[in-house]
Amino acid sequence: MCVRWSTRRTKRTPRAETGADPGGTVPRLSHTFDITAVDSEVVTRIVAALHEVARACRFDGRGWLLTPDEETRARLEQRADALGLVDRAEKEGLRRDRRRAAEKLREGAARTPGEADELAVATSTTALQLQNGRHLVPRSHYLVAELSPEGVPVEPVGEDRGWSGTGLTITSWDEAGTCAVEFAMPDTVGTADPPVTWGSITHEAPAGLLAWEGRVRLPGRGAWLRSASGTLRVDTRAWYAALDGGRDEPPVRLRATHALAEITAWLSPAAGPRGRWSVEAVLDVRGRGVFRPLVAAAFWATTASFRRQDRRADGEPTTRERLDQAARSWDRLARNAPEIPGLLRELARAMAEARPRDRGGSDHDRPGPGD
Repeated sequence: MCVRWSTRRTKRTPRAETGADPGGTVPRLSHTFDITAVDSEVVTRIVAALHEVARACRFDGRGWLLTPDEETRARLEQRADALGLVDRAEKEGLRRDRRRAAEKLREGAARTPGEADELAVATSTTALQLQNGRHLVPRSHYLVAELSPEGVPVEPVGEDRGWSGTGLTITSWDEAGTCAVEFAMPDTVGTADPPVTWGSITHEAPAGLLAWEGRVRLPGRGAWLRSASGTLRVDTRAWYAALDGGRDEPPVRLRATHALAEITAWLSPAAGPRGRWSVEAVLDVRGRGVFRPLVAAAFWATTASFRRQDRRADGEPTTRERLDQAARSWDRLARNAPEIPGLLRELARAMAEARPRDRGGSDHDRPGPGD
């Protein structure tokens, strides 16, 4: 595993061509990763296994997703940890934090309503409810909710209100063609209220294309500063074509637009030595209108702080160390990738066999897959 990173400037072309300031420069941050390759056939089998998991989901009489029993979940989690899919120690730490928060709530340790609200959120687990329609049929509607230990949806108060409860609507489900899901947070189906965040996720199997697009509009004055949009495209066919030297356009591209700036990031792979991948990651930030100089200065200050951090010895991981860790995590996952479809098929069987368990409430009174 090797990581190379740099900061560089690129010349802007005249305003007549791009709308940029003549003679200006664009700050750009780039990283090059030397990482383990994953065969395209393995990616195809992983996608098929994920579809199998989706088909296997079952729901109780109130529409809540049924999940495997605790012993089965522990076994699956242990396998996922061995493959590099999850960090079991981190998940156990989150469970400990949840138990401590629940104890504080029971003891009445919260000193303010805000602190009580934070503890309530800390004790919650994520659950999925099928609210309308048949599973995976177009126009079926789901709710992703945070549930208290008693199985009650948790809704934050104050400034955090509206940042929980995500609605999902299936708009297309053809595993050999196009699968598409629309999302909105909070779930506003059946209400006249606008969502804070909304968008869609689309997978086009024939083209090997995964696309995400989303918008954010925060309530309050100054809508132009409180609004943003973004898109992400992952083209797996273009990725493997680029490795063969057949494509120049980056197969993974992220774009984000705000009134102050436009951000573009992309990944460009190339065949490396010993069958590995050499992947260049680039982040390009450009201010808009009169904010161009301000954004450029802020970006340069950020990159300079990266360099200062890399010279510090305060015990905190430096930027380079964090990148090294990310590359090592990918290498571990990539080496185990051929085993992931088997784990997902095992998960699908466990989901299909899940049954409701009464503990004085309903199936979702117990920890769910978000644990």
